[in-house]
Amino acid sequence: MKASDLRQALNYLDPDRALHTEEELRDWFVARPGTPRDDMSMLLEGSDKPQKILFSGHRGSGKTTELAKLSQQLEDQFFVVRYSVKRVLNLSDISHVDVILSMAIALIIQATDHNLRLRLNEGVLTQILEFGKDISRETEIGDTTSAEVAAELNLLFGKLSIKFGIEDATRRIVRERVQYRMSDLQDNVDLLAREVERRSHKKVLAIVEDLDKTDLAIARDLFYEHARSLAEPRISVIYTFPTALRHDNTISQIRMNFHSVNILPNMKVVSRNGEVYEEGVACLRGILNNRLEDGLISPDALDGLARHSGGIPRELVTLARQASMEARKADRTRIELEDVEGAARRVRMDYQVLLSLRQIELLRQVSKSKQVDNDDEHRALLHNLSVLEYRNDEAWHDVHPIVLPLVAADE
Repeated sequence: MKASDLRQALNYLDPDRALHTEEELRDWFVARPGTPRDDMSMLLEGSDKPQKILFSGHRGSGKTTELAKLSQQLEDQFFVVRYSVKRVLNLSDISHVDVILSMAIALIIQATDHNLRLRLNEGVLTQILEFGKDISRETEIGDTTSAEVAAELNLLFGKLSIKFGIEDATRRIVRERVQYRMSDLQDNVDLLAREVERRSHKKVLAIVEDLDKTDLAIARDLFYEHARSLAEPRISVIYTFPTALRHDNTISQIRMNFHSVNILPNMKVVSRNGEVYEEGVACLRGILNNRLEDGLISPDALDGLARHSGGIPRELVTLARQASMEARKADRTRIELEDVEGAARRVRMDYQVLLSLRQIELLRQVSKSKQVDNDDEHRALLHNLSVLEYRNDEAWHDVHPIVLPLVAADE
């Protein structure tokens, strides 16, 4: 499954298209150095108790793909409920209540979707249905007419999920009701999880993606102020977690409420001393070679894309897509290095508008020291990806390669 020309490449180089399906993982997945995927798998499979795991990495670093691969690895041992909070909640207005409720809804919908195979206990489903009707009253969801309890439950919570995500009034009403009944919500999650485990002979694992995309104030409220609530569900849970918050003074307290914090490092294109890091470059080449037929990109352009990406897969794919359009505008049938440089200039202009003079000065300091301070100014640079984190035996930082010319230009 590869693009045969640059027009087709637009679809195969979609930065919003994470790998989800078995076919995509088979054809496009690239094993990478430093992934904590096997560590998480070992912890989940080996522990008798539910595990609460934080999974961090820069936005676009490939967390969704790694979690898809992890889900595939665990599918024989776990009933995996994997969803994106970005698709069901408003990331600019999200609370710990919303996260737990959305997790419950995802479990309910997936369990009832599989009900014919699982043959879930009707009494369990009826109890959860009554709870759902209670918390959703006055939101105009109303009763369904389905004769099947599972189907009625699925429809009720499906409608609630849609309204909860897009309607501020519904969100406020339901959030207020649930907030005073969190123990009831947790009990119903536990009740359904135990029934799913009994029928499927698999442990339940929820994977909650895209919480790393919330702003830092919301993330701090979720993972610090309400860490105990996020760790309360009696199922195993993986939460994505902002890289910048790992540089916050609250991180030691956050760690105490979770069993494991795992970092997906960027793929290094250069080592700390500036030498080319061939293993990382080879992985980035592989991501594009798996999507494009031979002859659609020159070797120099391939290396240029790897270098400019900073080791972030989403940045790589975004740049390659823009470079393919630059090549088409020049009536070329393959991507050349000058197309890559043109694509890089377009992205650099976005950073030029974004960054203040003070931030440029901070970036200059990071470029020299390879370190960041534990303060809000440096956390903001990590959050907007102008500073990237890498790992050898220790963590170190550097300015995003695309941004470096802006730093040098002001010297």
